[in-house]
Amino acid sequence: MSDIRKESIRVLYHSMIEALKNPDAYSWITSKCGSQAAIASVERKSVGIHAMTLNTFKKYSDTALDGGFEQLEKIRVAIKKKSKNSRNKKSNETKSRALFYKEKLDEAERFRAILIRAYTDLNRICLDAVKKSPEYQYDLDRHNELYREYFSLTLVADND
Repeated sequence: MSDIRKESIRVLYHSMIEALKNPDAYSWITSKCGSQAAIASVERKSVGIHAMTLNTFKKYSDTALDGGFEQLEKIRVAIKKKSKNSRNKKSNETKSRALFYKEKLDEAERFRAILIRAYTDLNRICLDAVKKSPEYQYDLDRHNELYREYFSLTLVADND
């Protein structure tokens, strides 16, 4: 049984070294590097890693590895720090992406406001022209209907 535990610790140690190089590929380890007990409880029977109590883990680490448990602990802490930095980086990227899309949305809203204002000004000119030549009232009504349909707005005519 002790050989199985020693081999388990060796495999975990080598997996932790790989996790330090590529944390995303070894999330099953990086997620357990928050505490000593958590790393001791890692179980991955497909590669030969078995869960142990923390005291058993420490005992067999000292006999299975050069540097013993202290070496494992250094790697665990390094993975934890790297994983934390990676999460912060992803969080910052997400915030940056959200800010980019917010700016794009604000820009689109500004363009929409400018377009509506220009269209309203053009409509006022048309209203003034219809007052002088009433035969174009039907065309103006059609135009106002399209305006309402496209912009979801209704024009208010000033009947002075």
